[in-house]
Amino acid sequence: MRIALNAWLHPIRSWVLFLTLGPVGLALPACQIFGHERLIYNEHGVQIGIQTDPSVQRSSPPAPNAHPASLSSQELLIMLGSVRVSGWSGTVLGWFEAPRPIPLFDDADLRVIVQPVAEAFKQVGPTQRVFFSLPNPKSAYGDATAGSLFMRHSYLHVVVTDHKAFARADTAGGDDKDVRDTKGMKLWVAAPYQPAVVSQSNEPDWAPFETVHISLNAKEMSARARNGAGGAVTTGITQAPQADAVSPTQTIREPSAGTESPQDLKLQIRELTQSNLDLRDRLNEQTRQVHELKDELARLRQELDRGKPKSPATKKPASP
Repeated sequence: MRIALNAWLHPIRSWVLFLTLGPVGLALPACQIFGHERLIYNEHGVQIGIQTDPSVQRSSPPAPNAHPASLSSQELLIMLGSVRVSGWSGTVLGWFEAPRPIPLFDDADLRVIVQPVAEAFKQVGPTQRVFFSLPNPKSAYGDATAGSLFMRHSYLHVVVTDHKAFARADTAGGDDKDVRDTKGMKLWVAAPYQPAVVSQSNEPDWAPFETVHISLNAKEMSARARNGAGGAVTTGITQAPQADAVSPTQTIREPSAGTESPQDLKLQIRELTQSNLDLRDRLNEQTRQVHELKDELARLRQELDRGKPKSPATKKPASP
């Protein structure tokens, strides 16, 4: 009787298992397809590829990218070669040192990546973006130059999540890298170019941990590249002095007589406001640390006082 019952239940179990796991099996490849990073270039640790852009769906309504895009190697050489980055390694000293912008990509990096990036932009879709990763073999913590690129509203948006020139703060425990550790990085643009001022309606809705980004006017810079007026931002890039770099949140430009437009004034006001906010945050953090040090010093003094042995009372000599 039991054998007959098992024989009758076996096909039923098979159908139940198929109906239960079938949708999961169909959904799994779909998830893998939508979340998969497709590599365009992968040599010597350098990776250029295509991935989903989280800022597209974060916008309401969704804001698709202007992809695929036709960007030549020379155009990318000028645009990417103009980007500078500054940062520090997570030490208190970095709060007080003036940032020293360096090229986001040095000359050797640019020669390697411009062609694969141009090819990736030809294949990327409206909901995707191009990502890059250039390793640092000398780093013990896996520091690398990593980030992404995408075109939207004629702007080239550059996102940087890591840079191999700035060492990650030592966790003293070999922990995995914290995605929130941006090393104090800020992006700049080398002269003669300036960062694009993107209106609030066209500003991408950035992902939570993608706070280091800058926008370039791709149309203007591409026109300069086609006219052969790339200026100093071509091959053979060397470290740029701080005065040659412009950041929308750091450097306040000196006004020139009779040439200031309302847009320039608004930009300068925004720069000044952001600089004041950054300074206030640093002062608040320093004040908090000073209070913590004072409390710790008071606690140590109390412990020392409690640990001191009491001196025995001395008897006065008897009077004759």
